[in-house]
Amino acid sequence: MIFRLMAIAVALGVLGCTQPEQKPKEPPVPISTTHQPAVIQDVPKPAIKDVIVLVSEDIAAYSDVAEALAKKLGQRGTIHYLQGSLFDNMRALAAYGDDKNKQFVSIGLNASVMAKSLEDSQVVFCQVFNYQDYSLLTDRHKGVSMVPISRTFATWRALAPGITDIGVITGAGLDDMIRTANSVAKKYGVMLHHVAVNSDKEYQFAFKEMAGSVQGYWLLPDNRVLSGSILREVMTFSVRNGKQVAVFSDELLNLGGLFSISSDPENIAQQVFERLEQAQNLDTIPGADISYLDRAILRINSVMAQRFNLKIPKQYKKYQDAS
Repeated sequence: MIFRLMAIAVALGVLGCTQPEQKPKEPPVPISTTHQPAVIQDVPKPAIKDVIVLVSEDIAAYSDVAEALAKKLGQRGTIHYLQGSLFDNMRALAAYGDDKNKQFVSIGLNASVMAKSLEDSQVVFCQVFNYQDYSLLTDRHKGVSMVPISRTFATWRALAPGITDIGVITGAGLDDMIRTANSVAKKYGVMLHHVAVNSDKEYQFAFKEMAGSVQGYWLLPDNRVLSGSILREVMTFSVRNGKQVAVFSDELLNLGGLFSISSDPENIAQQVFERLEQAQNLDTIPGADISYLDRAILRINSVMAQRFNLKIPKQYKKYQDAS
C-alpha cells in the first residue's frame, strides 16, 4: 500500500513538473448585453364539467332541490325529469353516455337507481332515505342525506333541556346514519335508543315496548316500516303517555308532535354543489360516503310545548305555530 501511494505521488510530481505546450490565446467572445426574457407558456386549466341532473318525478320534494341546484350551476346544468316507461328513461340516460367529462346528480330513488349504470361517471345522489338497500355507494357515487341530524338534537336540547333518552325505530340497513346520530346525540347529552324492525306491526310493538325507557321519540320517514295507520296510532299513544315527539311533517305536528324538522331544499342543493366542486378534475368523489345537512325547516307546536311545561327560547319563538 505504501509503495502504491509513493508511486501515485511520484506520478503527480512528474505531471506537475511537465510544462504544457503553450497555445496562442484566442480573442474573447463578446458578451451580449441584450436580455432575452424567458418564454412562459400558459398551462390551460382543465375545463369545469357540465352537470346532468336526473329527477325522479315532478313533485315539490324533488323539483325544489332541482331548481335550487340549477341556480347554482347556471349554464353548466341540464335538468332531466324521468318520464314514461323504464325503457324510455334508460334510453334517455344512455344518450348522455357514461361520460367522465360530465358529472351527474340524481334526485329521488328511481333516478338514483338508474344512475347506478353510470359506473365510470361521478354521481351525487340526494332525497333517498334507504340508500343502503340499493347499494348506491361507490368511490364515484356518493350522497347527501335527507335527514338534518345535528339540527334535530340542537333544537330538542334547546326546547327541552332535561331530555336525556330518545327512541328511534327504523327499518334495517341504516347503520351509517344511526352511528352518526348516536355521535351527535351524545354531544347534546342524549342517549339514543335504536331498534331496527321489519314491518309496521313490529314498529308499533317496539314503539310501545320502549316507552318505559325513553322520554321522547324521533320519527324518521322510513316508509318501509311506517304506514299511515301506524303513524296515527303511535302519535295517539305518545300524546296519551306524555312523550315528546320530533316529527318530519306538518300533518304529524298537528297530531301532537313537539316540533317538526325537515330538510331544506336550499341546503341540500348547496351540499350537492359542494360535492361536485370538490370532485372537479378527480376520478372519484372525495370525502365521506354521505354528507349531512346543517340546516333545516323547523316548526314548533306551542300547545305541546306548554303541555310539557317547556319554555320556548327567544331565538326559537319565530318557529312556533309557523305555517
